[in-house]
Amino acid sequence: MRKWLAKLTDFDIRLCVTLTVFVLFLISFFVYVDAERAIDSANKKRLQSFLLADELRQSSDDLTRMVRTYAVTGEQRYRHYFDEIFAIRNGHAPKPENYHYIYWDLVDANNNRPRPFGPPAALLDSMRQVGFTDIELTQLVSAKQASDDLTNIEQRAMELVASGDPLLREQALVLLHNNEYHLAKAGIMRPIDDLYEMMNSRTVDAVRQAEISARWLRLVFVVLGVMLAMLLWQLKRRQLAILGAPVAELYSKIEALGNGDFTTDIVVPAGKDNTLLGWLSRTRHRLFLLEHTRMQVQQRLEHLAHYDPLTGLSNRVLLAEQLQSSMLKAAQSESLLAVAFVDIDGFKAVNDRYGHALGDQVLQTLSKRLVTAVGNDNIVARMSGDEFVFLLNTLSQVEDSLPLLQQALASLAEPVTISGVTVTLSASIGVSFYPQNVDVAAEQILRQADQAMYVAKQAGKNRFHLFDNEADQHTRIVLRSLNDIRDGLARQEFVLFYQPKVNMLTGECVGVEALVRWQHPGHGLMAPGQFLPLIEHHELGVQLGQWVISQAFRQYQIWQAQGVTTSISVNIAAFHLQQADFSQQLGAIFDAFPAVPPSMLELEIVETSALQDIAHVKQTMHACSAFGVTFSLDDFGTGYSSLSYLKRLPISTLKLDQSFVRDILTDADDLAILQGVSRLAEAFELATIAEGVETAAHMQKLLQIGYVFGQGYGIARPMPANAFVDWLSKWRNVSLS
Repeated sequence: MRKWLAKLTDFDIRLCVTLTVFVLFLISFFVYVDAERAIDSANKKRLQSFLLADELRQSSDDLTRMVRTYAVTGEQRYRHYFDEIFAIRNGHAPKPENYHYIYWDLVDANNNRPRPFGPPAALLDSMRQVGFTDIELTQLVSAKQASDDLTNIEQRAMELVASGDPLLREQALVLLHNNEYHLAKAGIMRPIDDLYEMMNSRTVDAVRQAEISARWLRLVFVVLGVMLAMLLWQLKRRQLAILGAPVAELYSKIEALGNGDFTTDIVVPAGKDNTLLGWLSRTRHRLFLLEHTRMQVQQRLEHLAHYDPLTGLSNRVLLAEQLQSSMLKAAQSESLLAVAFVDIDGFKAVNDRYGHALGDQVLQTLSKRLVTAVGNDNIVARMSGDEFVFLLNTLSQVEDSLPLLQQALASLAEPVTISGVTVTLSASIGVSFYPQNVDVAAEQILRQADQAMYVAKQAGKNRFHLFDNEADQHTRIVLRSLNDIRDGLARQEFVLFYQPKVNMLTGECVGVEALVRWQHPGHGLMAPGQFLPLIEHHELGVQLGQWVISQAFRQYQIWQAQGVTTSISVNIAAFHLQQADFSQQLGAIFDAFPAVPPSMLELEIVETSALQDIAHVKQTMHACSAFGVTFSLDDFGTGYSSLSYLKRLPISTLKLDQSFVRDILTDADDLAILQGVSRLAEAFELATIAEGVETAAHMQKLLQIGYVFGQGYGIARPMPANAFVDWLSKWRNVSLS
């Protein structure tokens, strides 16, 4: 690597030298271009100088030609041309573009000009701008002076012609052709001729100097170009010596490494180990080793992520994938899939007694037995601790799984001997099946199997239990209903209706029974039979019972303010009455309504439920009686009550169930039962009240057999609290009449 870096440093030096020569090459190129431009500029000035000198000569010839033509023809336009030429040369008139000797021959008799005019420019000023030397300008001034003298002769001749006298015209022609005129003309041409010589010498020297400079610069440019080519060639060789291969080849190999191809070997020619190609080959090898190690680690991690490290079975994660796949296959093949949840009975005691090391060996042995029992074609997984799951695929019917389940139980129940220690365990297995009547997810099937496993464990262990989907659906419905009731209590959806109880002999209203209704937002007003049985033995039944008693006291307080006082009876379930703190909870309600006498409350014990702890119930009832609360036994003759209830409990009233009262007009047996209960009540000194009084005939019959108090639709239907006062007023009027 150090040698490679040393070569790289040498390469940098060579590169710097090459770049320096390249910069000098560029500079020489631009200087050479400027030299070539200088040659062009010198030639241009040479041409301009000769053109301007020739223009002086041309203007003198044009003046001579115009004056002689005027003298011969007498046409006035030639005199105008003469004056215009003179003004153009002195910069007093615009100068035509591309002004040369033939210009005036192109101007016709109508004075139509062949070219447009440019700005005025005096001839001497133009010569100064081109770069004429002072000596050359002196010659020009001398030539112009001679030209001006000649112009004076020409002006005199034109004056003679303008007189119109033929003799004077002859004199004018003589003036324009005599020796004096020729001498004046020669006075112009001699300075111009000398000027040509001086200009030629000056401009030729300038062009020659520019060419010499350009030649030397051309040589420098060529030399630097050759040096640059040689340096670039050496740089290329040095680059190849450093890289070890062409750049394109290196790029392709680097690109392959970048794409993750570490397996393709990079061949390094002999003697190029210390090149970049050699380093790239070694790097490729190191990356290959790293990738190989990473793949091994990844495979190990994937195995740990999907398999249980103790037993080698599928773990919870892999089981979820396998269960999904098995469910899909079962649906496609229209076969049955069994999901069995296994829990080892008593395994915790093995860990506690012999330690986790031996417990792990026991689990390993049991897992192998389980795999053997269910077959290699089926899937066995360890969930956690002593819990396993196995899947039985492609079953035709539920019965096909039973032999395998028995084999699994038998294999797990066999003794396990490890290091001289023999342990005998058993297993509880819960089984669920797929597909089912409703769509279920994989997690739900596992929960079903787990629930069935707990049923098997509660049933005595060492057995399996098949999940009952119908019972589960019923349980779900009950749970939803309980949640609805709980929400209904929170949203205050329950209301109380009140049904009067009257003295059928006098017509007096002796009290009302508070009957709970549920104003359900979706189902409307629901009768108690639609929801009370669900919570009869549930804590929600206790909450609802407490609410009914509190609401009854609140309503009594309202009626009391309206001048109505009557006892209110409330149904109380046996489960509620047997709560340890029932009397304390009732006392708290009394304290919340100090203006309401507790004696107005009558608790009707629902006889359809058995009283488990008679001694505790008796104690609770006596505690309530101390407040003035009375008790009645509701639905007498239909439930669990016995004569011992009448003997041991402080009950003051028996309420005859409407099933006995409704048919007394036609059923002799019902009539005999009511007569017998009446005598029984007299024996125990208890009051009676008949439910289900539907008609006046029922009232008359009940009075005949000794029943004074009645309750039923023939008297009044259950009504909202705000309707009771109006009913009571109307009932009293009817009774008085």
